[in-house]
Amino acid sequence: MKPAVILILSSLLITDSFSQELPKKEIDLQRLSDDLLGFQDVDADYEDIYENLVQILSSPYDLNKVSREELKLLHILTDHQIQNFIDYRNEQGRLLDVYELQVIPEFDLPVISKLIPFVKVIDPLNAVNRSLLHRIFSENNSYFITRYERTIETKKGFKPSEGISQRFMGSEDKLYFRFRSSKPGDFSIGFTGEKDAGEKITFNHTKHQYGFDFSSYHVQLQNKGKLKNIIIGDFQTQFAQGLILGGAFGLGKGGETVSTTRRSNVGFLPYTSMNESVYLRGAAVTYQPVKNINISAFYSGTKRDASQSTDDDTLTVTSFQTTGFHRSMSEIENRKKVTEQNYGMVMHYQKDKLDAGFIFNAIHFDIPVRRTPTPYNQLAFEGAKNLNTGIFVNYRIRNFSFFSEAAQSIHGGRGGIAGLLISAYKNFDLSIVYRRYDRDFYTFYSNAFSENTQPQNERGLYWGWKYRWSRKYNLTGYADLFTFPWLAFRRYAPSKGYEWLLRGNYQPSKKISIFLQVREESKFRNLPEVTNLYQLGEGLKRNFWLNCDYGLGENVRLKSRIQYSSYLFNEQTTEGLTLLQDISFSIGRFQFTGRQALFDTDNYDNRQYVYENDAWLAYSLPAYAGVGVRNYALIEYKIHKQLTIWLRYARTRLINRDEIGSGQDAIEGNTKNDVKFQARFKF
Repeated sequence: MKPAVILILSSLLITDSFSQELPKKEIDLQRLSDDLLGFQDVDADYEDIYENLVQILSSPYDLNKVSREELKLLHILTDHQIQNFIDYRNEQGRLLDVYELQVIPEFDLPVISKLIPFVKVIDPLNAVNRSLLHRIFSENNSYFITRYERTIETKKGFKPSEGISQRFMGSEDKLYFRFRSSKPGDFSIGFTGEKDAGEKITFNHTKHQYGFDFSSYHVQLQNKGKLKNIIIGDFQTQFAQGLILGGAFGLGKGGETVSTTRRSNVGFLPYTSMNESVYLRGAAVTYQPVKNINISAFYSGTKRDASQSTDDDTLTVTSFQTTGFHRSMSEIENRKKVTEQNYGMVMHYQKDKLDAGFIFNAIHFDIPVRRTPTPYNQLAFEGAKNLNTGIFVNYRIRNFSFFSEAAQSIHGGRGGIAGLLISAYKNFDLSIVYRRYDRDFYTFYSNAFSENTQPQNERGLYWGWKYRWSRKYNLTGYADLFTFPWLAFRRYAPSKGYEWLLRGNYQPSKKISIFLQVREESKFRNLPEVTNLYQLGEGLKRNFWLNCDYGLGENVRLKSRIQYSSYLFNEQTTEGLTLLQDISFSIGRFQFTGRQALFDTDNYDNRQYVYENDAWLAYSLPAYAGVGVRNYALIEYKIHKQLTIWLRYARTRLINRDEIGSGQDAIEGNTKNDVKFQARFKF
């Protein structure tokens, strides 16, 4: 171990040299999310990913305790950079300051700037053994949030003229609250409640509703001797490559082309999101009987929303409902109709460069599933029980990192994925991933790398790369070739496709960042109005982004962006365009963010997804479609150290339209106005 005096002196020198360039700890959460998740698409649940990053930021990892898998979860470091960090910590001992990261090979200023908000160094001399109850109420990241939202215009479902079965039963207000206290690697406790607009606050035991329409809770303890992790309440799983047990932390394809292809093997995590269809509720535990071996097991019993039908006097589930809305009588009728029991076990061996294990998972429904027949779902899951088994093997050698997982659906097909991360040399990284998922491979909680929403009916080969010329310039890209051996939704014949992306980044200074991105995707789908139902046509979509983020002084930032797309299908080309200008500035405790956006899209195939700043833990990713203007303004004010409030106003105005939205969510007229208020109290 190096002498402490030398380390302290070197840390002071590093701090003095780079403190003018490295970011402050009080970083703009929204800008950080936009940097890390810069190209949101519909391929991943970015709301959960964003929330996970914010939760870590509120209580950063201790660099002297953070694990390899937790660092992978951030999608900031390459496997080789993570290995360099682990080697440095093993050889040199405890880090005394975060700025010590500067002396680790391949940890340059841009990388450290992204990493610093998520990590810290805790002095063990200041750690005091205290009771769990005392730690919960003394953690400075404990907080309580309350949020109110409302659309000013009245939606069709709230009007008295609507029939009783389609009319929304509750108020037009959306309400949300949350309490959480946590410390990474130690404990987490929290509870959440939400009422969507149109839902009622009521107590009905037969409907399994106790106040708010959706509520969530959890208690977690970690690293208590051989007991590595235990969660009671709501949780999610993240094992291997997410082929069987995958949570909400798998990014889709985008501007980060290498590190996001490999999933992080972090095990059980508390569930804190508002998605009402993907959480598990029960108990999960990870135990280490001997060194290098972990045994994880869980049990969950939940009620799921579903549509039902009676066929030959047999009650069956025809489809699962995943919107989470329970506003009208018809939606309430499908609420919590099916009991799902989910249990499983993971045996995990990890030593040095080898990481391997075995996975078993079983899901039982109290009512059998029998889908409404369509041309493409002939091989969809049916029955009351689904069993999956699988193995995973990961291995690292020098600059190579191999990862893989293979699974078998009992009485069904197989799924497999294998990949290789290569640090070819200092400034060049590669990622190669091959996947093969049978058409009758059934998983319900997966986030494996895939072109489809679920890893099913797909074969593909992905190649991603990243090259860094210097601190100012880097270039990333990928190419993905895939085939679909069986029918799918809007694609009633086997087909194939491809996708490629190229992105160039230029950052001449800490105040200016520019990127240009080009993406092309080819997929086949059903041709309209043809006598042959199984005739397909190629759909070719191209996207172009140009973004410039720049600062004026210390307190003002501007962002300008152009997004353009074209879609060629059935010998017709349609287009979409968005121009936007953002401004944000801060004065003392006050911070303001605003946007003016113009958009013009020919159809929904050219809708433009654009991230919008929002209140803390809230996430906004609307689709700009049609011809119109989108504005929003967000005000944040820190009343004092414990209390912060947010006020947000957003307005959409469409041209040549007399209605916004569809169905019961339709609004008469061409404008839609939304307001939001949030308050956070930190303990």
